[in-house]
Amino acid sequence: MIIKSLVKHKVKTSKYIEHYAKRAYNSLPTAFAKPLATDTLFTFVAGCGHSGTTLMAAKLSNHTAILGIGRETGVLSQGRHSLSSIKAILREWDYFAEFYGHSCILEKTPKHIYSYERVQKVLTKNKFIVMTRNPLDTIASLYKRFGDMEYCIDRWIYDNSKALELRNKENVLFVKYEELTEEPEKTLKTTLHFLGYDYESSILETEDTIYNKTSQKRNMKVREEQVSQSIKPNRDGWKKVLSNEQSIYIMSRVRETSAKLGYPT
Repeated sequence: MIIKSLVKHKVKTSKYIEHYAKRAYNSLPTAFAKPLATDTLFTFVAGCGHSGTTLMAAKLSNHTAILGIGRETGVLSQGRHSLSSIKAILREWDYFAEFYGHSCILEKTPKHIYSYERVQKVLTKNKFIVMTRNPLDTIASLYKRFGDMEYCIDRWIYDNSKALELRNKENVLFVKYEELTEEPEKTLKTTLHFLGYDYESSILETEDTIYNKTSQKRNMKVREEQVSQSIKPNRDGWKKVLSNEQSIYIMSRVRETSAKLGYPT
């Protein structure tokens, strides 16, 4: 059975029932949850995995005004917490931002692309940065990690279709991975302007990031090393992973969504 908001969205029936039972239970206090009153801007970087979300979060968190959360919290994921519990967690983040003199908190969990509506219920001051990447490179990268082509194609379609639902929202900015890697300074200036901040050249430094200041596991351990390096163009890497037949099949599946995102079909 399929739960699109989970990283591994194909689950057993028992997991499916458990997930939606938790969602129903956690929705009970929702009617009593009021938005968190704060002047701090909460920013969420989301999108399909392997689309540059970690890179964007790592660089933005080098800004002096931004407090980056150094791990994928999943705190807003469907079925995990009630809105009252989420509000309590966000209140703690807000406290630390104020304590350290930051006016923006930034968190990156790709699957929070499914949590936009939940964020609006608990935060009046929030913005989303949605990362996209061409389907062949994204799916090739996912395939190297998971080894299941159908899963990788489905995930790209599910996550990016959900992203497209947000493209006309005033508090949402779409950023292409290709733009970030080929014109990093220009792209980061545009992103920071969206957040209300001036660009700082130090954000492109290749020293410590928020991700090597905390212990990372599995895939994030790889990302920790990658995002600490200089940004370089990384287009058409799929040719080293996929056959011509695989690429044709993938494009036959993703063509409609890819076109809506502005990628060649």
